[in-house]
Amino acid sequence: MKRKTLFLVLAAAVGLLACSAEKPSLQKATAITEVFGDGQQVTAVALQYNVPMDGTKLSPADYSVVELVPPELRQRGREVLTEMVREDRTVARVYTNVSPEMAAEGQVGPWVILELEKTYHYLPSFGGGPQGGQRPQGGDRARQMQRGERPQGGNPMMNKAFPGKNEIVAAYKGITSIAPFGAEVTQNGQVVSAKGKPVEAPEAPVASTETVNLIVDDFVQLEYFDEATGIPMAYNLFVPKNYDPSVKYPLVLFMPDATVTGQETTRTLTQGIGATIWASPAEQAKHPSFVLAPDYAQQIINDEWKTNEYMDATVNLIGKLCGEYSIDTDRMYTTGQSGGCMLSFAIDCYYPDLFAASLLMAGKWDNSRVQNFKNDKMWMLCGEGDLGAFPSMNGITSELRKMGVKVSEAQWNGRVSDEEFDRLCQTMDAEGADIRYTHFIQYTVFPDDTHIDGMEHLQTWRLTYAIEGVRDWLFRQSK
Repeated sequence: MKRKTLFLVLAAAVGLLACSAEKPSLQKATAITEVFGDGQQVTAVALQYNVPMDGTKLSPADYSVVELVPPELRQRGREVLTEMVREDRTVARVYTNVSPEMAAEGQVGPWVILELEKTYHYLPSFGGGPQGGQRPQGGDRARQMQRGERPQGGNPMMNKAFPGKNEIVAAYKGITSIAPFGAEVTQNGQVVSAKGKPVEAPEAPVASTETVNLIVDDFVQLEYFDEATGIPMAYNLFVPKNYDPSVKYPLVLFMPDATVTGQETTRTLTQGIGATIWASPAEQAKHPSFVLAPDYAQQIINDEWKTNEYMDATVNLIGKLCGEYSIDTDRMYTTGQSGGCMLSFAIDCYYPDLFAASLLMAGKWDNSRVQNFKNDKMWMLCGEGDLGAFPSMNGITSELRKMGVKVSEAQWNGRVSDEEFDRLCQTMDAEGADIRYTHFIQYTVFPDDTHIDGMEHLQTWRLTYAIEGVRDWLFRQSK
């Protein structure tokens, strides 16, 4: 027995000596992504060393980072890329931590955190910037829309019949997910550990082996078969972190625009913040809620405001979730951008008692069918350069005013500070109208003076979902 104990002690001592003799080195990299109004990107890389590191002994110049982007997110015009796209990124801040997480203040630990400068993707949905994807300008259709008239001849971009049940079923792919983002990190020369020992640079860049997608990873992807319509649906669902069945929670339905139709399930979450903003830790701390973000395999509504089976299936899915979870049916909300905004209008029209309030971003609706909106609580937002949404929302609010509905309308500059947005929201609060309409001075939905005429439509929701007072208004509403 004594011999066995002595052997174990000796073995442990040898192990400790081996560990102490182990050469300090960089072991692995973890990419960390976040979603912004212009899409998803890597915002940090966590590097794990085999010894404690001290951030005060490191600088951004010690590292270089290349972001690895799924090719489908960097399409250029009609060009289809197949390899991960490599994009150089700038290291803005370096510190250390005891875990692979970003922090306000660093502490000595084996993880070196590289925070990256945010890069702005000009037009993510159309393939990246001024060189591609510009919407055709001019002609009778554009002039009609600017005058607020309904264009004749339907949507010239639509060259096939509106998809119905058969097309939906045929296009359904089940639950899918996009290829993960990644990063390659180069340690630029020798650095030192917390104890001052030299840590040599690896011979080759270190590629990330894991990816953490902040907020996005908190959603689950599920499937639903709607017996009433006979169509299947994939959807993303966020359940409050500390869900308590004895508490009633609001539900936010987010419906995306057509640029992610027929693509991967999680693209609804990563194309912008229309879904993820509601599930952010800061928002959940104020307004714990469920967030539902469906994945549509086919077009859901067209420019003549015709809907297909997806509208009823979406409503039925909400009913199913209300049966499974403790959801406050007096505090259910709909929001969407472009086509998702149009579908929100449609549900409000055909199911006027379903939602307590609607947040409507840059969409259109038939202003001859607004009777059911008279008693609704709506906030419509769009840019004045949006050739579709701006004249349409003007028409909707004009018809509501003719019915005696009070409408609070305001023109805002989209580039003001958060504090000024708070003030502007408070001004609308004071007016006490259930129907609100905000339009932004032309081009101010862009973050700077770089813009493309006709592309304000895609930029509106980059801006509007980030306005805290707009979101707070939604959660104050109830039936």
